[in-house]
Amino acid sequence: MKANWNNRYDSKEYQYGLEPNDFFKKQIQLLAAGRMLVPAAGEGRDAVFAAQLGWETHAFDSSDSAQGKANKLAGERSVNLHYECIDAASVRYPLESFDVIALVYFHQMPMERYKFHQQCIKWLKPGGKIILEGFHKKQLGLASGGPKILDMLFDKEELSQDFEGLRIESMEEKECILNEGPLHQGKAFVIDLVATKPLA
Repeated sequence: MKANWNNRYDSKEYQYGLEPNDFFKKQIQLLAAGRMLVPAAGEGRDAVFAAQLGWETHAFDSSDSAQGKANKLAGERSVNLHYECIDAASVRYPLESFDVIALVYFHQMPMERYKFHQQCIKWLKPGGKIILEGFHKKQLGLASGGPKILDMLFDKEELSQDFEGLRIESMEEKECILNEGPLHQGKAFVIDLVATKPLA
């Protein structure tokens, strides 16, 4: 898997563009800067944008090619990232240590996804937020990006189960037009989620 992602990112061109995901951008601009985690951060477009807004930004990805490009982008934009090259099953952070965890197009097989989403809840501070955008199951068959395996795509019921215990602020399934680098182009079906960890 690591080799596949390294092959994808092993070019000068940024495969998902240089600008942040629109939903992510909109949501974090509503919040006071704090400590953020960006899992599967890829080439760094979202993590770097958050750092530009003053967030202490932690990120990881299994691809060292992606890490190199993310650090290059951070340097060009004069910000610092705490970026690890590690996979989601191995990464560790202190409990209740992040104000926001941003999950932007991070798709896994169901069991791994559930375990990781549950771990994210543990890493969130009370009052902290999950901000998620990913491909809906209706995305299958479209050429605008995402896994080609139905079980790796999202729907409301599965995400509600994954983040049980959080307060769902919003969850929307929608059709949109993606324009995020060469690999996210065209008509897409996505799901957007904002959920908050209760204070007590």
